[in-house]
Amino acid sequence: MSLRFILGRAGSGKTRACLEAVGKALKESPQGPALIILVPEQASFQMEQALLNFTGLPGVQRAQVLSFRRLAYRVFQEAGGAARPPIGDLGKLMVIRALVQRRSGELRLFGRVADRSGFIQEVHRSITEFHAYGHTPADLRIRLEALEREGLGDSTLGCKLHDLAIILEDLDGYLRGRFTDPDQYLTILTDRISGSRLVRGATVWADGFAGFTPQEFAVLGAIMRIAEAVN
Repeated sequence: MSLRFILGRAGSGKTRACLEAVGKALKESPQGPALIILVPEQASFQMEQALLNFTGLPGVQRAQVLSFRRLAYRVFQEAGGAARPPIGDLGKLMVIRALVQRRSGELRLFGRVADRSGFIQEVHRSITEFHAYGHTPADLRIRLEALEREGLGDSTLGCKLHDLAIILEDLDGYLRGRFTDPDQYLTILTDRISGSRLVRGATVWADGFAGFTPQEFAVLGAIMRIAEAVN
């Protein structure tokens, strides 16, 4: 596996360099190991259009424009990993609301504000971010214990950590064995990607990201172990 960094300021031609490399490989051999352009979810359609316009080809089989989540879907089709039905955002919101109501007597802060407009959505966003950065209920409790040693266990932050640890643990327990949580797709992908024929031997370009979450870094590391080259 080779790793190459394409560096430059915005507008200096980094994306064009990726497209030129993909176009050259396609013209040399329309068939062969996959050429994967990994982009943010919101940029996938734009990159697909740019690839077709740049190469002048009516269509391509070898080149794939994928986001991390679309890559996960493709790998799961090959290697498994998401056999249980996924739970959508609306379903998770309903579960979180039920958990908050059930635990209202134990929650230090959230029990008093659970009926406020937008509250459950904010909790959902926080949980999604915890998953993206690999934070567990145990991590939140460790931080809470540190605050308690400083005499800040009853502060607003301490109460939030206490309540979020309970809800996060209850949510993970509820989903386990019932549903696949889309927040965990990239964690599952990291474990399953070694069985992917699509990625094994592929050449990959990651373009358009302002940064990567720990989940995404783990996926990139797994890609590097089996791909031919990563740019």
